[in-house]
Amino acid sequence: MLAVAIITSLTAGAPLAADLAIVIDDVGYNKSRGLRAINLPGDMTIAVLPHAPHTTSLVAHAVAGGKDVIIHQPMEPHPGPEVREEPGTLKLNMSTDEFDSLVIDSLDTVPERSGLSNHTGSLLTQAQQPMRRLMAQLRKRNLYFLDSRTSAGTVAVDVAREMGVPALKRDVFLDHYRTIEKIDAAFNKALRVARRKGFAILVGHPYPVSLDFLEERLLDLPPDIRLVSAADLARRRVTRPLVTHRGVLAQPVGPGSPHILLGR
Repeated sequence: MLAVAIITSLTAGAPLAADLAIVIDDVGYNKSRGLRAINLPGDMTIAVLPHAPHTTSLVAHAVAGGKDVIIHQPMEPHPGPEVREEPGTLKLNMSTDEFDSLVIDSLDTVPERSGLSNHTGSLLTQAQQPMRRLMAQLRKRNLYFLDSRTSAGTVAVDVAREMGVPALKRDVFLDHYRTIEKIDAAFNKALRVARRKGFAILVGHPYPVSLDFLEERLLDLPPDIRLVSAADLARRRVTRPLVTHRGVLAQPVGPGSPHILLGR
């Protein structure tokens, strides 16, 4: 009884921490904005476009700053007037060899990566066989997958988990609308999601308004919100050791608790 009383006394009034993972997508084209994203305070996941001109130097800065780095792999979207194809885009009509070659090239371009997410891909992430080919490559390297959820019909997470690949999915887009008021509302929504289920994944972009907002807001987080990397969240759902540029993340002993730049 005394032990229970002591524990109750120590924990009374102490808020339980909810984890918030912030992922900054589309890093690699603008060096100054990429550096601002990397220099945001706290744990952060930097999603780099593998063939963008400043990716290599920005990855070096991110690793030096202790940030989680993932590949933001271009994937085929549904056709549309605003769609612009990125170099190395994975497509439905590719042969197995061509598809695998592009995935391996992206993975080799950024050896510091701990995982991979989809850039656009509203069409490709709905297809079982391409997702199986992708997850097979990630499984070989003990990498995790983060579904940006550019389509409500995505099967990527289900396929990843079926194949033993640690998988996460985006909860909220920070900057679907690029105004301070809308960004603030999206950020607060992510906090509500984190409090409700224990964690949330918030995806933003290196837009000036987004960076301005995060540089200020992250200095004044609520006491019950803890910033974590996406790799940390993936580690809690992994069934075998997960490799990041910081080393091997140990296997846990128990279970863990719209708009995309350049099109969908």
